[in-house]
Amino acid sequence: MAEQQTTRRLSAILAADVVGYSSMMGIDEAGTLAALREVWQQTFNPAVTARHGRIVKMMGDGALVEFPSVVSAVECAAAIQRAMGERNLAATPPIQFRIGINLGDVIVEGDDIFGDGVNIAARIEAIAKPGGVSVSATVRENVGNKLELAFDDTGEHSLKNIEQPIRVYNVVLDAALPKTAAMAHGSGTRTKGSVAVLPFSNMGGDPEQDYFAEGIAEDILTELSRFRNLFVIARNSSFSFKGKGLGTQEIAKALNVEYIVAGGVRRIGKRVRVAAQLIHSTTGQELWAERYDREVEDIFVVQDEVVRTIVVTLESRLQLAIANDASKRDLPSLAAYECVQLAKKYVAQHDAPRAMPFVERALQLDAEYAVAHAMRAATFYVQYLGTARADTLDEMAAAARTAIGLDDGDSSGHALLGMALILKRQYELAASHLERAISLNPANATAMAYQAELFLRNGDFATALKTMDELLQRDPIPATWHWEIRGMALLMLRRYHEAILAFSRQAHPFWYIHGYLAMCQARLGHLGEAKAEIEKLLSEMPEMTIGRYPEIEPFRKQEDRDFMAESLRLAGLPE
Repeated sequence: MAEQQTTRRLSAILAADVVGYSSMMGIDEAGTLAALREVWQQTFNPAVTARHGRIVKMMGDGALVEFPSVVSAVECAAAIQRAMGERNLAATPPIQFRIGINLGDVIVEGDDIFGDGVNIAARIEAIAKPGGVSVSATVRENVGNKLELAFDDTGEHSLKNIEQPIRVYNVVLDAALPKTAAMAHGSGTRTKGSVAVLPFSNMGGDPEQDYFAEGIAEDILTELSRFRNLFVIARNSSFSFKGKGLGTQEIAKALNVEYIVAGGVRRIGKRVRVAAQLIHSTTGQELWAERYDREVEDIFVVQDEVVRTIVVTLESRLQLAIANDASKRDLPSLAAYECVQLAKKYVAQHDAPRAMPFVERALQLDAEYAVAHAMRAATFYVQYLGTARADTLDEMAAAARTAIGLDDGDSSGHALLGMALILKRQYELAASHLERAISLNPANATAMAYQAELFLRNGDFATALKTMDELLQRDPIPATWHWEIRGMALLMLRRYHEAILAFSRQAHPFWYIHGYLAMCQARLGHLGEAKAEIEKLLSEMPEMTIGRYPEIEPFRKQEDRDFMAESLRLAGLPE
């Protein structure tokens, strides 16, 4: 009898269990089995199939499901629980699931899976609320803002037979962003992308702290104003409502804005807490909120750090909210600004075919819209990542040059031209554009990440990693492509296990990610895993060779190129 092959892989694991199954069986065994069979066939299994999940095993009152995408796993769980909620309004007996989801390493034996990745999902499911979905911190981090769902942090939990405490989040199923047509059009004639920053409240009651609260809000307003694609109301207008007791929706109506940023500051002894929130002005819904606790040694240093952190996160959440609003409408009805926001959303998902029509429409509406040309460069960049075509890289550079030709103060245009020049091996010129991008907007996380890649290509791997660490502190749930830059730095620092984990967080693994994973596995002596990654690479880029790889993925120093070549040779890439 042939021995089954045992392998490992990173998977999103969903564990589901029927609440009160034993009691239901004791009351009406036949009715319970019939109802549950119907739920599996009509609700649960179709939801899994639609999101490319694999049902590993059914256990009568439960199921274990594996997904290649953590986003798909959470989306599936939310769909199941919402469908069950609707079912239970009329059907009997009512059936409720508890669902737990984890992202982790699993052992694969035949069609079955084992290991801590599975065990943690099962333990999280056990503490989930009836009708609810609970997820691990790794799931929460990787989902980021890709789904219109909110998450409630329940803190760390000691789970049975799990060595370390696990932080668990509950998915708030009724907190999705509004979807109705009335809500989508509710902002009327308000300026698209308009936001007002209100003076932050002094929650501690000490009048001497008013200056600090006001300074935080002023700095957030100033930093948000650096983003060319936002319309930020001037301080004199937004601060004029201080102490007047008006609600955020009343203020938004008076200022004619779509979004409000509000918050508060509390100082107790040597600690300060700053809370910030983003509010949709029409509905009054809180789209994002966070709080930041800091030790106070130099109050102005704390102020600068908190403002930088808030602005990086706030800008990305604000852009997502604008894109979600625009996505509810047909393309011909969208303004150029809205088209750019939707293109940005799809670029972030590495979906160039969906992004480009919105870019083209924006430029049809306004051919001299610098931000649209910058987004065109970003879309070409995503295309290049998938194809490595030199003409696409040329298109990226040309679009970025057009953007900064129209507006030399456009930070994004300079950042994208800098990235194109890195790939063209024009490192000094790339450095100047990236420095310009960051000087124009210190909160431009993309420019900072591209600068980290420049450090990487120049052989300064420690500085590249330090830059990405600092960026992660500012935005704890970054765009997933940030992890590939981190992974490359860790690989070149010979920290292979950490590099593999970083690469696994990239939601869209382009061909070169398989190459880097192959290098890591080969250097660890895992030649079978390395060969598997090379096969994936060649399935996407059949003509790739050891000689061509460093031409497309350039490193400045010969010793670094030699290290890559030898690693790929160990992994089995053709010469």
